Amino acid sequence: MDFLELYEHAATQRSDLAGFYNRNVRAQTEEGPVLVRIRSSSSESMDLACWPEAELLAALDGHVPAAPRLLHAARNPDFQIHEYVLGRRVDELAPDGEPLPDAVLKAVEGFFGNLLRVPSTALPPTPADWPPDADTPGFAGLLLDLVRHIRHRGDSAVRSLYEALGVPDDPCCVLAARAHRLSRRPFRLLHADIHRKNMIMAESGRVVFLDWELALWGDPVYDLADHLHKMSCTPADRQTLTEAWERSAPEECRDGWRADLDFYRDYEAMKSAVVDTVRWGRRIAGTGDADERRRLSLELAGKLAAARPHWKADAPTVTEPGAIEAAVGRCLPRT
Repeated sequence: MDFLELYEHAATQRSDLAGFYNRNVRAQTEEGPVLVRIRSSSSESMDLACWPEAELLAALDGHVPAAPRLLHAARNPDFQIHEYVLGRRVDELAPDGEPLPDAVLKAVEGFFGNLLRVPSTALPPTPADWPPDADTPGFAGLLLDLVRHIRHRGDSAVRSLYEALGVPDDPCCVLAARAHRLSRRPFRLLHADIHRKNMIMAESGRVVFLDWELALWGDPVYDLADHLHKMSCTPADRQTLTEAWERSAPEECRDGWRADLDFYRDYEAMKSAVVDTVRWGRRIAGTGDADERRRLSLELAGKLAAARPHWKADAPTVTEPGAIEAAVGRCLPRT
């Protein structure tokens, strides 16, 4: 298998498998299909990262059976070759808001159990400035600092949109006061991006969990909160997944977890509004379809409304779709 040749071919192809940070292209080899994963150089970072994805996947071999097999990785050019999992994404089997298949619910429970038992000695070293084990307030501080950075790094057009929509200068001040009260729990491996598009129900019945570039070493309760935020679950599935995590988590990981789950879910709502003011704003500015602009404005309105209780705003948060569309029109150049 000539990995560089696979990359060069994949780099010229269009793909509907593209994610935010990577392009994913199916390529055929004599041994069967593989996935060529090419790092995007143009994506703004909107998430924490702890390790290079390829290093982590290599370390997980033998510890997390539900992770895809890494076949090759290169730095220059920056690409990976993964096993290609024949099957269907979970969002195709059960779109947002629909009940999840029992097999997926059971797979998530097993996946959490595997993650929570991966020893730190099996993983690559964490960055030098990473909080020490069990420093959950320090871990939460990393998350909050990320949002502050996103809020202030944009150009003048993005900053003006934040101001027009009433996103506060420090959207984290309310949650920062709560972060100091988080219970201390030992850190564990977190996937930190478990949602319907990142799970494949293979033809064999195995569920494979994709996209490990956002994996972290941190508070295990955060992984559950992030998962629930991104899954758009029915109330019954939300309860099932929460109970599954509780069954999977070792006792030392469950100290004070219910109260702290609320903190992390509030954080996710707040972060989503800050991040998606940029993402959705650019999508609204970039389409000439009036119906699409209204749909996107309505979605952003929901995100801002969900975040509003979790920040202290100097100006009222704008949650009316028409006003959002008008603010984007004033602040962001059409693309």
